[in-house]
Order: sequence, then C-alpha cells, then structure tokens
Amino acid sequence: MEESESQSAENAKGTVRPTSSTTLSATEIYLVGQPASSIRGSKLPTMRQVLKFFFHTVNESGDRQETFKETVRNVLTFWNLAGIKTISERGCREKLTRLWEHWRSLQKSRDRAAKDKVENFKSQLDLLWDIGAPDAVEDIEKNRLLTPADKQQDIAFYQDQRGERKAFMSGNDKIFAAKKRKQEERVEKQRSKQGRFAACEPTSSDSRPQTSVVADTPTEVEMEKKDTAIQPGRYTSKHPYVMVQLPRRILQEPALKELADRLRISNNEIVSVVAAVLRSANPPGDLSEFQISRETARRAQASHRRQVAAAQREAFTPPPHAVVHWDSKLVKNVVGEEEHRQAIFISGRGHEEGKLLAVLPVKDGTGLTQARATARAIEDWSCSSNVKALCFDTTSSNTGRVQGAVVHLEALLEKQLLRLVVRAAASNIFGKTSAPTDPLFQTLKKRWSQLDHSQYLRLDIANLPESDWLSHLRHRTVSYLAHVTTLAGWRRSYTTSRSTCLATS
Repeated sequence: MEESESQSAENAKGTVRPTSSTTLSATEIYLVGQPASSIRGSKLPTMRQVLKFFFHTVNESGDRQETFKETVRNVLTFWNLAGIKTISERGCREKLTRLWEHWRSLQKSRDRAAKDKVENFKSQLDLLWDIGAPDAVEDIEKNRLLTPADKQQDIAFYQDQRGERKAFMSGNDKIFAAKKRKQEERVEKQRSKQGRFAACEPTSSDSRPQTSVVADTPTEVEMEKKDTAIQPGRYTSKHPYVMVQLPRRILQEPALKELADRLRISNNEIVSVVAAVLRSANPPGDLSEFQISRETARRAQASHRRQVAAAQREAFTPPPHAVVHWDSKLVKNVVGEEEHRQAIFISGRGHEEGKLLAVLPVKDGTGLTQARATARAIEDWSCSSNVKALCFDTTSSNTGRVQGAVVHLEALLEKQLLRLVVRAAASNIFGKTSAPTDPLFQTLKKRWSQLDHSQYLRLDIANLPESDWLSHLRHRTVSYLAHVTTLAGWRRSYTTSRSTCLATS
C-alpha cells in the first residue's frame, strides 16, 4: 500500500519510477492505483474501490456515461445485500460524476495543484463512498422483517462502515439472511395469490461457513434465478388476477374526474361504474370501505372544474385591445325548466376566433342584468383594463338609451367604449325589406308632405366647435380607430367597420 502511494506521488510529479512490469506502470491511475475488474471485499465499497472499477470499465468500453451506470449498479449490489436503503440510482450517478470531476481537476493540475488538496483527496479515498439515504437508519428501524437484535446489528454495521470500518458482512449475518428473507417474502406472495403450494423444505443456511464475502458473490439477478427453486407449483401462464391498491377516496382521483368530464359521464354513472369494478374483484371489494356516493362524485367534479377554471384564468393573456361580445338566450336546464343563459366572449389580437369567458345563468334578460353578468366575467378574467369596444346585437335590452346593457356596462367599467353594433342578426331573422316598416319611419312617411322642406338643418360634424361635446367624441373615436387599424389580427368585419367609420368621419 505504501509502495503504491509512493508511486502515485511520483506519478503526480510527472516521473514514473521504473518497475519490473512496464504494463502496470503504464496503466496505474494517478492517486488511485491500478484499475480493478471487480469490487472485492466484505465491506461496503470505498471511494478508491469505486474509482478503480470505474477506470477499468471505462478503458474497456470507452463509454463514460454507460460506465457511470455500470459502476453504480455494481456498488448498489453491496448496499442491497447489506439491506441498507440508498439514494436513487440517478443520484448515485450524479455523485459518482462529481467524484470523477474532482479527481480529473487534480489530475489535470498535478504539477501545480495545492499539496493540501491532493493530501485531502488521498485521505478520503479509503473512506466509505456513502450513498445511503438520509432516512436509512429510520428505514431499518421500521423494517418489520427484522428482529430488534437484527435492527441494532444493521444500524451498528452501517455506522461502523461510515467510521472505522472494522465490521464486515459474513454468513447469515448479512447475505444469507437477506436471501432467506427474500425467499420467504416471495413464497408468501405466491401462496397468497395461488392459494395452493406443495410442501417445501428451504435449504438450511446454517451450515455455511462464516467466511468473508467477496464482491463476486451472486448478484441479485442470479439470486432471483436460484430462488425460483423454492417456489413449487409456479404456473407457466399468467395468473387471472393481479394485485392492485386503490385509494379509499377513489372518486377524488384527478384522472377519474378528468375522464368523467371528457366523456360527459354523470355522477350516477361514474358511481355505478366504480362500484361495479370493486364488486368484480376476487374477493369482492367492501364498498363500505370506499367513499363512493353521488354526492361525493358531485363535490369531486365541482372541485375539479373549479381547479381547471382557475388554471385557465391564470394562463390567460388578454389582448391589448379587447372586444367584448355577449348574447343571452332562453334555454332549458337539466330538469327541463327554462332559464336565461348569457354567453360572454372576448376577441382581439391573439384570440381572433374569440375566447369564451363564461356562460352564466341570469334571472332575466334586462339590460342591467346582462351588464352585471358581463362585468363580473370581465373582472374574473382580469381584463377590464384591456376592453376597448363592445359588440352586441340591436335588441332594446342592449341599445336602450337609459336602461340598455351598453349604458350600464360602461358605468360598471367606469369608461366609455367603442360600440360595434351587429345588425346581421335582425336581417337573418326577419329577412330583407324593400320599404321601411318601423313605426317611426311610417309616421315620417305620412307626415313628409306636411314638413317645411326649405328649412333643412345639416349636422356638419367635421366643422363643429372644439368645445362641443360631439366634436370631442369625434376626435377620440377617430384617434382610436386610426390606431387600431394599423394592428394585425382583427376579424374582417371589424376591419370593414373601422374603415367605414373613418371614411365617414
């Protein structure tokens, strides 16, 4: 050992002491020693053993990442035989990568590396390469397969390996006891599944010599193959039943709630399906142990929908110049009763096809009720500051001068908005007309001959005084339309409406 360290020190200075075997000198690893084809010993591997095996394997394969995996798998064999819980395999690979990078930095700067860093690294090489989980000791204490004496022995062994490293694995103490426990667990599982096993006499391990165990003991894969010898009656075909664990609150599982919404399964139907699945088990599941009822399903679905709605509102980015659309209809609900429902959309750049904000139930179709529902949806989606225009049909509940929804909505949002009136709905319903049928037009037609045609008063909006409120409104409208006309992504009907307004202004 002292000779190996002296050789490593000389190698660090850039000179190799001549030996009887030039091959050994050529393959010796800086600070580590000769590579090793396996990790031998009856103790948990040290950092030196891990690095020796790593360098041997990487020289053989040439694939460093695959070598990290292979080295970790070999080291985990020792820890599994000792029955000590470890960190994840990925965490082990990351820890081994950091160890190799530390060695690599010292190897690259061997001529100028600080002596204390090299000595500190050399002093740690023969210590345990600890990959134990933070709760490894607690895991041993909770192991029901171990007696109190075995638990104390395992904990003492782990603590010794992290310190003086005087203890070792041998005989029934470690490997054979672990094998026996695994065999008993497998036999018990098979017996509980199949229900009929022939009598079996497990091979006694007491006669095994109490000798140190080397690393080339059978791996877990080989142990799995040998353990099949104590499992009589194993079927070649798959068993008709499988063991699964179901949560007691199965109706609250996100996957089940999402499936019910996607397939439009009612609360009664989902409860019936889950109950039928539980009763199909062997033995049949006790429904009283699960929380399944129509009311539970209803609460679970409502909670799921609230979560989905909140997530969608959180991810929504309103357009900078948004147009709000709304319309209400009298529809039948699930119990067959008629009720008013109001759909509220928002459109703009990035949402050319429109984004549905809500379909709210309203008590009636009055302008105030529609305005309140629309304002509530806008506030819920946090886009009130982005709303610049309103799009609505020409019903009196919307266009009323005093009680119209537009007037109330502007008051609720505390700002004036551009009004985009949709008249296509009326023409689609009533068709095209060749003459005025509105009572006001009919009255004007009848009294047209009685009017004084010499006193026409033309409203010249373009030449109104600057102080006039109508002139101020015209300037604001023209400025806004001139700005939004330059933006892309608007619907064709809006573009035509803006161009027409600008042309007539």
